[in-house]
Amino acid sequence: MLQIILYAVGSAFFPSLLAGVSIILTRDRPATLLLAFYIGGMVISISVGVILLEVVGSNPDFGASGSKSSPVFQIGAAIFAFALAWLTGSKRGHATIDHWRHKRKSRKEARELKKHGEVQAAKDPWAVRVLDRGSVLVALVAGMILAVPGAFYLFALADIAKGNYSATEAISLVLVFNLIMFVLAEVPLIGYWLNPEKTQDRVERFSTWLESHGLRVISIFAVLWGISSLGKGVSDLLG
Repeated sequence: MLQIILYAVGSAFFPSLLAGVSIILTRDRPATLLLAFYIGGMVISISVGVILLEVVGSNPDFGASGSKSSPVFQIGAAIFAFALAWLTGSKRGHATIDHWRHKRKSRKEARELKKHGEVQAAKDPWAVRVLDRGSVLVALVAGMILAVPGAFYLFALADIAKGNYSATEAISLVLVFNLIMFVLAEVPLIGYWLNPEKTQDRVERFSTWLESHGLRVISIFAVLWGISSLGKGVSDLLG
């Protein structure tokens, strides 16, 4: 259960989903666009999650075989998580990320120079260009696209499928997972409903804070994920 919650928290800060919410919060009519984005994302995410559980489940009640997860997989996941924590939480890790970004930018500029004879102005990510249109329908479709299950969601679904849960319990876990995953959209929506003016100010301050501390948040999550995976892996190995 703890790992499923950690996967949900990690999914909440998944770059594409976070970018979509951040973009909408800076546009006109953010509450309306965010609601459309949220509905589209939740419908697709929950539907796909339930369908995948039906596919991987060993019976219609999602009952799993009860077999333990691979200790090697869990320990490997812990090593990856600790590496991610170092990368996003240390000065040397930040320097490495900046170096990768610089190299990627240099390679892109070199390709553009070779193709066009000059460096073209960088285009905004597709999510920015699409959501800039300010259309409710576009926001709905963008939510559907960006909510397609990522790695953490798939890991969580695998744990649910192996957890010997009933159909009701499994679906409930999928719902809880998605409520956590979309929390960065849910909190502003509630705020806009209760107090639009104060919410807009808080959203702007939160966006500034997240830009400065986002990597640290990911680092903390990665440490918790690593500890949980390592503990589970060692337990399965010894048990």
